[in-house]
Amino acid sequence: MKKTALLILTICTLMASCAKVPADTSTPERSRAPQPAATVLGEPVPVTAHEDHTFLLESDDPKLRANKRLVYDMWRTIVNAGHIEAADVYLAADYIQHNPTAPTGREAFKQNFSRVVPRQEQIPKTIQNPVVTIVAEGDYVVLAFVTEYPEPDGSGTYTSTHFDMFRIENGVIAEHWDSIQIRPGQDSPPFGNGGPVPVVGTRGAAQLDMLFNDDPRLFENKRLAFDMWRHIPEAGREELAPLYMDPIYIQHNPNAATGRDGVIEYFTQRPDTSIDSFLEDPLVATVAEGDLVVQVLQEERPHPRTGETYYVAWFDMFRVRDGMLVEHWDTASKGELPAVMQEN
Repeated sequence: MKKTALLILTICTLMASCAKVPADTSTPERSRAPQPAATVLGEPVPVTAHEDHTFLLESDDPKLRANKRLVYDMWRTIVNAGHIEAADVYLAADYIQHNPTAPTGREAFKQNFSRVVPRQEQIPKTIQNPVVTIVAEGDYVVLAFVTEYPEPDGSGTYTSTHFDMFRIENGVIAEHWDSIQIRPGQDSPPFGNGGPVPVVGTRGAAQLDMLFNDDPRLFENKRLAFDMWRHIPEAGREELAPLYMDPIYIQHNPNAATGRDGVIEYFTQRPDTSIDSFLEDPLVATVAEGDLVVQVLQEERPHPRTGETYYVAWFDMFRVRDGMLVEHWDTASKGELPAVMQEN
């Protein structure tokens, strides 16, 4: 009984300490998130782009500034302008690809983009895709983009968020994950032997090491997102939302409603389970900069053609203000719910 009581006390203490970070009374820091579109309680908010790429590329840390510039320049040079030969400058020869629809390796990358991106003589000065934000920490750089999908009823389009994450090693891009999944009818190379490398995350206590940052505020922000995730999406304890979320919680998932009450309603679809000390889904990475935290999980998906299980990188991004989560982006399209919620 004493051990049980001590465990409950420890969990409650962690919840209390991570749920509310003391407010910063200094001059408010400029958010790394774009200005949101009109917010209507009960409705998802469209995803918007950031207008100031120069600000997003800034960092007081020279390493992070260089890493962001490397990824940014690679994107505008190759992905936008089709200067495929520049891959020899930006990518490692053994470039690791986790996109489930693309082969791995630098040469495969060059062959793939030479087929799909027409070459432009002039390389644009800025990325031509609508950038939501750029977040960097350690060796990781995350690009988030506005993406559009057709409305299921054919009435137009709606927005969600696409993510690309890169790992930098020795001044070049060594590894890539994104939020792409295999769609029905889409060709995909076999995993391994030159095909995409399966997404693999970390389980158990080692996840806690991935939350550490020398900056106490970034560490607290990462822990806030981590604890919220294990309590609400994974354990179905939506009644704990007031510990983590601002009442006006801006929601960009097209299946969910803006407002903390919308989160509570959304996760009532998920049955309550026991609260674990770690995330059930393996943690691929957690990247924090400024007021943003990007959490990347390994999730299972059935291959639409073979039915075999493959693994994707699932991205969630949160904006933190005064120790509370105030805004959320993820990769969901309409109707895309966790299997356990679909069953209920």
